[in-house]
Amino acid sequence: MTGIQLKGVTKRYGETEVITGLDLHIHEGEFLVFLGPSGCGKSTLLRMIAGLEGVGEGQISIGGREVTHLPPARRDVAMVFQHYALYRT
Repeated sequence: MTGIQLKGVTKRYGETEVITGLDLHIHEGEFLVFLGPSGCGKSTLLRMIAGLEGVGEGQISIGGREVTHLPPARRDVAMVFQHYALYRT
């Protein structure tokens, strides 16, 4: 299966669960928008897909390859932040 697939992805910050058991399949070439209020987990989700944020539970696959525990440089994805100050080197 190509594209990006998330199976049962969960993310917690302490006792607060910000993403709960998310299952999502984004087909190759598909255009998708995450829309929601501030603090609902949109950026956290994108950061987990890119490998900038760890996954608490579940699995992420990109292009049919499981990448859940791979570092960002080995995922062959990129993301552009809305505001450059969100990413510090």
